Amino acid sequence: MATIQSNRQEDFRGMLSRMEREGQLRRVTRSVHPRHISALCSQASAALLCESVEDYDTPVVGGIFWTRSRTASALGWPEGELGVRFAKAAARPLPPVTISDAPCQEVMMTGDDVDLTTLPIPFMHEKDGGPYISAGVAFAEDTEFGLNAGCYRMMFRTRREMAMDLFTASDLRRYYTRTYERNRPLPVAVAIGVHAYEHMAAAFKAPAGVNEMEIAGGLRGEPAQLVRGKTVDIPVPAHAEIVLEGELLPNGWTADEGPFGEFAGMQGDLKHNPLFRVNAITHRRNPIFYALQMPWENDWLNGAATEAACMRVLGLAGIHVTAVRATEGGCCGWSVVAAIKKRAGEGKNALTALLTLPVVKQAIVTDDDINIYDPNEVEWAVTFRCQADKDIVILSGMKGKHVDPSVRPWDLKPGELPTTSKFGIDATIPEGIPAFRYERIVPAFKDEVRLEDYL
Repeated sequence: MATIQSNRQEDFRGMLSRMEREGQLRRVTRSVHPRHISALCSQASAALLCESVEDYDTPVVGGIFWTRSRTASALGWPEGELGVRFAKAAARPLPPVTISDAPCQEVMMTGDDVDLTTLPIPFMHEKDGGPYISAGVAFAEDTEFGLNAGCYRMMFRTRREMAMDLFTASDLRRYYTRTYERNRPLPVAVAIGVHAYEHMAAAFKAPAGVNEMEIAGGLRGEPAQLVRGKTVDIPVPAHAEIVLEGELLPNGWTADEGPFGEFAGMQGDLKHNPLFRVNAITHRRNPIFYALQMPWENDWLNGAATEAACMRVLGLAGIHVTAVRATEGGCCGWSVVAAIKKRAGEGKNALTALLTLPVVKQAIVTDDDINIYDPNEVEWAVTFRCQADKDIVILSGMKGKHVDPSVRPWDLKPGELPTTSKFGIDATIPEGIPAFRYERIVPAFKDEVRLEDYL
């Protein structure tokens, strides 16, 4: 990475200001207790910036990515183009640059001065095991795979320690396993309050060895700006609000962590995970703490990447895709709907391609005359273009997820990965049926009159 002087680039605060101008963020001036933040965010029609938090000097924001429209506002993209724009940006990665004077290091605490209780870490769900940092973007480096950024929750334990969730397969787990097997800690830096570009890139399940901050550069259209940590030689977003520098201790999967409200919208189980010891806290002057709200903020951060992945696999299958939607009911990833310009047999081909994606559990494919953003249109296509014995595809023994209770994860042996069955519905016009059989009715003389002229 090249080193440059800082130039003006939209940061987390600039993103919040723009969302406020667009009506997607509201300020709360009345004093709020930290334990009430999640409840207030879940009721709000916009993201909330709580300016006064009881017993703390740090304001808290939450609900930034709670809906598709808010996510689009944070990114500055049209709402209907999330997947398309993400796919184009991911195909044009830009290497990050390091800067020498970073806002995230304006204030610094090290050693015994480090105290996580000075941060307004909220208790988020009724049955959580403790207060959680939910918006942390963790950075680590590996000699083989390089810099990695990912999103990992952390449960508060002591003034300087948190339990970090590395229960499922991830690049950070791969990095940690290497140092754990040598009984050495893994240096890690966690950024809180980064722009949507960096946060979405970190949430993206990029292949091992891909630097997510290059994806962030593609999303920005200019290189992401990073800075090396003060106590760990790891680059982090230079304009982050808060950075925790420390190490994952080689205690292995032994510390109690959870339960926590999962991204699938269900209360998770108690887990055992490694400990993250914080050796330094750096932050901007007057920082803003970001409390990401489950499940929708987590889900919509992944929604655009899911849609982009669907477009990619359909393209590799030689299918002309016109639109993809990761549905809210499927937590923006488990269930997808795709519209295609179909040739013979491509309805089934499209379903097979979509169901190979690890997260996708169910898929519907329609013709491009269907508005896939209207659930009634999709249901109409399923009703009248599908014969269950011919047009439903079921695949067994596919990769599953622990958070899905239907795979019965409690029956698995330690370290055993779950499998699942998947299904797809071909709701395209069946071969042999002419398109005119599906011609929609139109009111006679529709273009000759306007209702407003008669009222």
